[in-house]
Amino acid sequence: MTNLNDVAQDNDVNLEESVVFIKDNDDVLSVDISSVGIKQRADDTMGVRFSLSPKQTKELEKFFNKFQNGEKFYFNISQTGYRPVYYRGLSPITKEVSREYDSKFNVTLFMQKAIVAPDDSYFEPTCECCKFCHIG
Repeated sequence: MTNLNDVAQDNDVNLEESVVFIKDNDDVLSVDISSVGIKQRADDTMGVRFSLSPKQTKELEKFFNKFQNGEKFYFNISQTGYRPVYYRGLSPITKEVSREYDSKFNVTLFMQKAIVAPDDSYFEPTCECCKFCHIG
């Protein structure tokens, strides 16, 4: 897996304040976390909403246009660890116009967890001394 320190050095990003997307171990996209919102649904899908400048939107679109539906990739939020997910598509890009700041473009990335905890991960306690030993 790509070393995040190399990503930071090559792209001049602060990893503590970034979401990093990685495809094929060398294709990397880093987005400032202040431009990102994540919503998780009960069916193990997530929507990652971006609000970006025109240049950043083009970079994001170029990166994700290489993906096929169901293709596996990884993301890492503020150095919390790589999470495997499947690509499920991008929403249409919309323009957000405001008098208070420069125009931004909004787009949502849809992805699905690649690892899902099985429903049978709970089992009965085996001892009486620990109330947590039954959590799998």
